[in-house]
Amino acid sequence: MSGQCDANDATVLATEAAFFEAKRDELLRSAQGKVVLIKGEEIVGIFDTPEQAYAEGLKRFGNTPFFIKAIEREEPPASIPALYLGLIRAHS
Repeated sequence: MSGQCDANDATVLATEAAFFEAKRDELLRSAQGKVVLIKGEEIVGIFDTPEQAYAEGLKRFGNTPFFIKAIEREEPPASIPALYLGLIRAHS
């Protein structure tokens, strides 16, 4: 996604996330290990890297929210390097 999010953007991305979940099995069969770019309820494209998907999203949609997701069977664990490195704290 590009730019800052407001409440409406979060709603759009929730819609796109739900669309991804509805299509996950189909995407796993045809493109596991790739990255999908979704805008609204449309699969815009399948890419080898997140960077390729992001570049296409910017080219087609400009500085607006769009959804990029790796097509994997299981979600990877969340990683927050700044937290691990002590640059931010979980508890203030």
